[in-house]
Amino acid sequence: MGIEHEEAVRGFLLAFEGESLDSAQIEQIVSRMAPDARYHIFAWEEPFVGHDAIRDELLRHAAMTSDGRFEFVNIASAGQIVFVERVDFATINGKRAGFHVVGVFEVDADGKIASWRDYLDGREIAVMLGADGAGPGTA
Repeated sequence: MGIEHEEAVRGFLLAFEGESLDSAQIEQIVSRMAPDARYHIFAWEEPFVGHDAIRDELLRHAAMTSDGRFEFVNIASAGQIVFVERVDFATINGKRAGFHVVGVFEVDADGKIASWRDYLDGREIAVMLGADGAGPGTA
């Protein structure tokens, strides 16, 4: 089942790609998730649970981002758990940036995303977006 789960996650993430994330695309993304799915933007934060909460959060993010792309570095699975090391690229509030991310996904028996947790470095985000006073490439 590992390859099927990996392909489900890869397809799920690729559904995010494009110039802008519109409500129709978000509906397609949410439909790939279990009705009671859990989405942790940052793994340590409380998750958004269920289609309505996840849809609302994705719509909120869509208003700030555009031109999303993924570079898959590694993908592996153990049972229903899929690990994806990737670089996420997006234009956020007018600034183009790439972030290193490891996502941990649980895929249910129906091939739907039941849980999604992302692990990333807040410092990298701050530097890339200039939120700490530095810009990309500055130390």
